[in-house]
Amino acid sequence: MTDFLDTVEGPDWLYDAINSLICGDTVTALRSFGKPVALVTPQSLYEALAEHLGAQEHIAPLLTDNREYPIEQMICEIIAGGSRVHGKAYDSACSALGTPKAKHHPTALHDLAESLIRPRANEYGQARAEELATDLAADRADQRKADAA
Repeated sequence: MTDFLDTVEGPDWLYDAINSLICGDTVTALRSFGKPVALVTPQSLYEALAEHLGAQEHIAPLLTDNREYPIEQMICEIIAGGSRVHGKAYDSACSALGTPKAKHHPTALHDLAESLIRPRANEYGQARAEELATDLAADRADQRKADAA
């Protein structure tokens, strides 16, 4: 199977999935009969962010005992809202995360989100292909019924 991210749909899906994850949505893939399966959850992003922040030299580890990651969630919400909404808080959050590794990413949080989503892209692509095949089979069955009538 072709790498899903090399398809026409792949880069757009990755971009949308990164932004959805940063905004607190779970990245899902649909299985047969429309049942969604979680690929990456916001909790995974918060955990990765906690590890990232803990690795920063200028920030003490921010892990909490209750594992709810309130600080990491707040940083995600500030970055999701953008600089127009949060002003200096947005700049501070971006500064705390460091410089993004990918030149096309506005923040290091986007790097983290992509690192969580990219390995699951082919799983999404496979689920999407199954969904399209199921739809095509249903359309063909409907056409055969219409032709027989």
